[in-house]
This record gives sequence, structure tokens and C-alpha cells, in this order.
Amino acid sequence: MRKFKKVKHLSILILITVINLQSQSFNILDERIKLKDHNYNLSENQSNSNYYNYCKTLKIENNVNPLLDPIIKLNSTETLKLSFDILSNEFHDYAYTFIHCDAEWNLSDISQSEYLNGFYHNFITDYTYSFNTLTNYCHYNFFFPNENVNFTKSGNYIVLIYDDSRQIPVATKRFSINEDILDIQVAIKKATLSKDRDTKQEVDFYIKNYSQIGIKNPNNELKIIIQKNDDWSDIINNPPPSFIDHNTIEYDFQEEISFLGGNEYRDFDIKSLRYYGKNIYSIEQQIIQNQQIYHVQLNDDFIFNSPEYEFKYDLNGKYVTSISENKNKDYEAEYALVNFKLKANEIKQDIFIYGELTNWEILPEAKMNYNDKNQEYYGYLYLKQGYYNYNYVTQNHDKKIEYLDSDYQETRNQYSIYLYFSPTWSNYDRLIGIGKNTSNSLN
Repeated sequence: MRKFKKVKHLSILILITVINLQSQSFNILDERIKLKDHNYNLSENQSNSNYYNYCKTLKIENNVNPLLDPIIKLNSTETLKLSFDILSNEFHDYAYTFIHCDAEWNLSDISQSEYLNGFYHNFITDYTYSFNTLTNYCHYNFFFPNENVNFTKSGNYIVLIYDDSRQIPVATKRFSINEDILDIQVAIKKATLSKDRDTKQEVDFYIKNYSQIGIKNPNNELKIIIQKNDDWSDIINNPPPSFIDHNTIEYDFQEEISFLGGNEYRDFDIKSLRYYGKNIYSIEQQIIQNQQIYHVQLNDDFIFNSPEYEFKYDLNGKYVTSISENKNKDYEAEYALVNFKLKANEIKQDIFIYGELTNWEILPEAKMNYNDKNQEYYGYLYLKQGYYNYNYVTQNHDKKIEYLDSDYQETRNQYSIYLYFSPTWSNYDRLIGIGKNTSNSLN
């Protein structure tokens, strides 16, 4: 009898643990969900764009190297870490789930039961309150796949974070799961056409042994995405092959697969708020909206349109959170209001701060204002301590992002080839190979 009680108590404990791990389900077809990298307004007043109303420092990182693209291999031991901060000293019941997408980041035709193994919805149980900081926040993180949920299909995925009690989305972030079946050889070279040789970079690539997985008609069964610098706003979709034989598919064109080289990203260093890091003009504490915060003024920027390329090291638009002092960057790092200034004559288009620090999005809060008296644009972002890349961009009539700096064929960029297998009988796009290379050899 006593033994039965122990088993019964253990069963109750396991049941309670399972209930704590599982959240209520969130409708992944909710019209509010954007299948891209996005932070959602958490305020009841949706027109309020105060930086306290959004999650901050949303990062998805490969555990091998935080600067690697968020890609893991199917059925491997590789994991990704997602982390974010909520600028509040109150804990909230945040949960997460996953959404499978096709090659173009549209919702797939398969259900969660077909691509997830385990609990489809799980609470985020790892959180820490900020310690000894001017800005109060709570840091949340989780690793996946984990003991509660795993993936059974390759392809593009969205991880959705949501507020379980209020049933509102908090953030969405992209990542990919690769089967790594086919070898993709990528070469980056100067543009072939003389009119593009100073400003563009050409991407040529070759797919080997494609017939081994049953690809009969590469033109119809394969989808190709060529991406620059892990930015899903800068891609080329589905170029046709230039040559096919029984063993190799070749993509080698003079103009069709080429990108503007751009320029190296600007950067600044706020790992310390006691000493001036790179590109920092001033650091001081101020009271803004009845809150004492750090205010950081960057050195003045200028549009770079020199005829000559100038090399400098960058992270291709990414950032890393870090702190110089012997503290924990997750919950002891400060937030600072960073002031950007761009010396330039006023132009008709809106100018935005852009990079991973804006989630690779054109954000209203990242829009620059113009000071006619000083002939400069200025803008503000509320950022956690770290090392940041950024640039200034506009949008054309087709919503395509355009950089203000000149383009140079020597600029150091990273290019990724995503290869999806989608035969007519399949109801989802398998990610069967990823090839990568850089243009570093061009300078």
C-alpha cells in the first residue's frame, strides 16, 4: 500500500510538471502573425510606439557561434538559443510554438503534427530579472529543439513567442532546418559585364550529384534562394539553371545572379558606458520621461560616396550583446538611448537606421528626422550594451531597400544559397542543402 502511494504521488508530480511545461494553444493562423522577423506592440494602445511596448534585443543564435546564421541540421544534436528582454520588473507567462513555411516564407500546407514531435506549445521557464541596472527588465531565453519538442521536417521555420494569459503575439523570428544532402559549390567574383564591374558582385554556383535523391526535373522540382548577409530583404528567387547534365546543375550567368556590393557597415561599441568605445562622442545619464537612463551620442556620420573603396572590419550588419566589465551580459547589461546623426542635405525620401539592430525591418522608430538648422538627420534607438553594426537606407516605390552609401565590388559580403526540393507529390518544401561563400577575396 505504501509503495502504491509513492507511485501515485510520483504520477501526480509528473502530471503537474507536464501542465507547467505546456501552455494554452495559440492560433498560428491568427491574422496578426507576420511570417518574418518582427516585434509586436504589447500595448493596449496600438498607436503608442514607445520602446517600452516592444520586446527588446530579440536574438536567435547558433550555440557554436552567435554570429553564425540560425540554421541547424535535421536530426542532429545542434540547437539554437532564442533570447529577448521585456522592459518591466514583472514576470509574464510567455510561451512559444513553431510554424513551418515554404521557400518563400508563406505558411506550409502541413499541420504542426506533421513537423513537430512533442508538445506544440511550451512555456518559457528560464528568466532572470535585471540586476543593478537603471532600466528594469526581465531576460527570457530558451534552447530548441529540446526534451519537450523536436522537428521531423526540414525547411523554413518561424518561432512564435506569445503572451499566454493575454493571447497576443510578442515576437516572431526566422530560422531554418537543413537536411544537408547535396553539395553546393559557390564562387563569388567580379561582375562579368563592364558596366557592373565597379559596383556589383556575381554569384555562380554548382549543385553536384542531384539525381541521388530522386530529382527528375530540376527546373520544376527545385527552388533556389540566393541571400546576401543573412538579410531576407536582399535575395534573388529561383533563377533558372544555365546548364544541366546527369550529375551537375550549373548556375553561371553574366548578370542575372548579381548583387550590388554595397559598402561596409558602420559600427559602434557600447560594451562599456564608463569609457568611450569606438565611434562614441559622449555618454551621460539623463532623465527622460521621468526615467533616469544612459544617453549615448555617436560621432557624426556622412554619406560615403568616394570613388575609392575603403576597407574596414564589420559583422555584415549584425550585432553582439556584450559588456566590458566582469558582469553577466544577459541581466546586468544596461540599456542606453543611442543618438544617431547623419550630416547630409535633406532628400525627398525617408531615411531609416537599418541592420540586425532593427530586426532587418524598416521600423517607424528607426526613422530619421531632419534638422534644417544643423543640416543633419537624427534618430534614436534604445539598445542594450554591445557591439553594433548599422547603416542608413531608404525605400523605393516598390518597397525595396536602398542604401545611401555608394556600391563597391570589393565590399566584404557573405552569400548563402538555399536549395529546396519540392516535387509535385510533396506538400512542403524540403531544405536539402545550403552553400555559403564570401566576397572577401575581391579586396
